[in-house]
Amino acid sequence: MADEIAATDIEAYKAFVGRELRETDVVGAHVAERYAATLDRPHSGPALPPMWHYGLFLTHVPTPALGGDGHPPRGAFLPPVSLPRRMFAGSDITFLRPLTIGKAVERLSRIASVDHRRGKAGDLVFVRVAMVLTQGGAPCIEEEQTIVYRAAGTRVPPVVVVPRTPLAAGEVTEDWLPTPVELFRFSSVTFNAHRIHYDRPYAMEEEGYPGLVVHGPLIATRLCDFAGRVAGRPLARFTFRGEAPAFVDQPLRLVGRVNGDNCVIRIERADGITSMSATALLA
Repeated sequence: MADEIAATDIEAYKAFVGRELRETDVVGAHVAERYAATLDRPHSGPALPPMWHYGLFLTHVPTPALGGDGHPPRGAFLPPVSLPRRMFAGSDITFLRPLTIGKAVERLSRIASVDHRRGKAGDLVFVRVAMVLTQGGAPCIEEEQTIVYRAAGTRVPPVVVVPRTPLAAGEVTEDWLPTPVELFRFSSVTFNAHRIHYDRPYAMEEEGYPGLVVHGPLIATRLCDFAGRVAGRPLARFTFRGEAPAFVDQPLRLVGRVNGDNCVIRIERADGITSMSATALLA
């Protein structure tokens, strides 16, 4: 794929704005069971916990049709952006009511915007996808995801461990060490074939990372769960943004603080760099 895009290509990508995709699924008990096992978070009751909806509406693309990176081919719903690297940059999620296990669910996705920027590292294309998940005709989850496409870029340096900085007043923390097994299981739960999460030679030699990359949605799911436990209240809204990649077998620190009706949280790498930041609005 090309590392630069022409103005005519950008206009072609923008023509995808407004395109819709309607999908149906069932909130099976197996989704909750597999998430609970992967995250080591016991679950009971009829409601699917927040963020576990990423185990629904899986893309069943035949293996031979996948790209060299393991992603589905572009151009069916998302625009066929020619930049080689695709990343899930963040999302803004509103939890209106819990999804009920055992019932059918519908998702309506719409391309909300396509934006082009030219940064220091080259071209960037941001695609925002607005989604609504409904059960029985009632909206349950509203979400706007941001997907970013970029050039291959330079190699990512390894994480250099430094002493942890002291916590600020009111902050609480929790440690997490993502393992290859956890990454594999999360890829399985979400049917994610992107090779940077399980194929170490590919991640290092082709995409220039120092090791296997922790899924952005996995980090976000752990942050969301952490926010709920720190606040001791249900979440009404959860907004997260990826800032730097995190890698397998590297210790991570979750940090959170409740500020009125908000819980401000982040996850730090062993070098002190924030990998993901998030804000939870409490119900």
